Amino acid sequence: MMTAKQQRWQLGTLTLLLGGLISCGQLAKIGANVNITNIRDLQQNRTNYSTVYLKGRVENQAPFLGTGAYEVRDATGSIWVITTKALPNKGDEVLIKGEVQYKSIPVGGQDLGEVYVTEVEKL
Repeated sequence: MMTAKQQRWQLGTLTLLLGGLISCGQLAKIGANVNITNIRDLQQNRTNYSTVYLKGRVENQAPFLGTGAYEVRDATGSIWVITTKALPNKGDEVLIKGEVQYKSIPVGGQDLGEVYVTEVEKL
């Protein structure tokens, strides 16, 4: 016969295990349902994308009034993400859905434009 303390411990352990399994299942579901785009591919083919999913580590932040930006780096490069939501912390791993944007900056007959992403949601 188990004591009340042992029963509570077993129930707590079971709850933690089930919570972990459910959380892992949700992460796997997200990863299985979306194609994560390499940042290098965005920068090389800037007009071929509209909605993308990016995964990477936050390198830098740039808070603005009412909005902000953060730099995301994956194994292939880095890109700035514009958001109206709370900025993630430096070092955070993020998975986001975003819209690819390109801002043309003509200088001396050359286009020195920049590709960036507008965050739709954090997953």
